[in-house]
Amino acid sequence: MRNSIPTAALSEFVNEVSETPEEAMMDYGIEINWESGTRSRTETKPMKIGPHQVSRSFSWKSDEPRQLMGNNHGPNPQELLLSGLGSCMMVSFITGATAAGIQLESVTIDFDATLDLRGFMGLSTNTAVGFPDISYKIHVTGDATSKQFEELHRKSVAHSPNAQTILNPVGLTGEIISTQIDS
Repeated sequence: MRNSIPTAALSEFVNEVSETPEEAMMDYGIEINWESGTRSRTETKPMKIGPHQVSRSFSWKSDEPRQLMGNNHGPNPQELLLSGLGSCMMVSFITGATAAGIQLESVTIDFDATLDLRGFMGLSTNTAVGFPDISYKIHVTGDATSKQFEELHRKSVAHSPNAQTILNPVGLTGEIISTQIDS
């Protein structure tokens, strides 16, 4: 056991995925329902890890602060995006450290990003709608050298699915299924 991760199980899972590639396929899903104003509720769908169905029953709310027409009942979508990115990078960092035999005492990732709402509001044609930049600092204490932590950082970004989804173009497809109400 290292960093509260069973090293034998980690090694076994890596070998299993290496020998049986279908074990590496993961299917995710969520359903988001509008509640009121800018508030919505998100619920997880069952997850599939290889051929295994995993029951997931988590839910959370998102909302905007009052200054953005919300009621401040939860983190907003941008905070959730940064949280998903940071949490994925954290998993990658911790499992990478464990695989490399590095014992960690503490890890904190501190994110900052600035969004210009003029793009979202359509008030400026040359203003980005999304974050033009995201910055972060990883504060880490453990038994590795600075050089080993730098290499671990590089690998954690390279192997983080969420970091790679943000860094590389990804397809986004959707459809609308509408029902008209009678007035």
